[in-house]
Amino acid sequence: MTFARRTIAGDAVDLHEHHHPNEEVWNVVGGEVVLVVDGEERLLRSGSAAVVPPDVRHSVTVVGPAEVVVTDHPRRSDLPGVEA
Repeated sequence: MTFARRTIAGDAVDLHEHHHPNEEVWNVVGGEVVLVVDGEERLLRSGSAAVVPPDVRHSVTVVGPAEVVVTDHPRRSDLPGVEA
């Protein structure tokens, strides 16, 4: 598994639509984001989480500052800050 804690600035650029073979779980620690999974928008607020199944297209719309923990399984080595 890969765990990444991210601080998202309120004026950050949205995360483009993409997919990967890893299952991914978005846990919102503070603030809120809009997670779009296979075309369905989900507003995630502090304390909520959502699962992105493997190979499903998804993106994130920034709605303000947020703190998130993103977990991928199996481990992802293609993320910034993750050593192979």
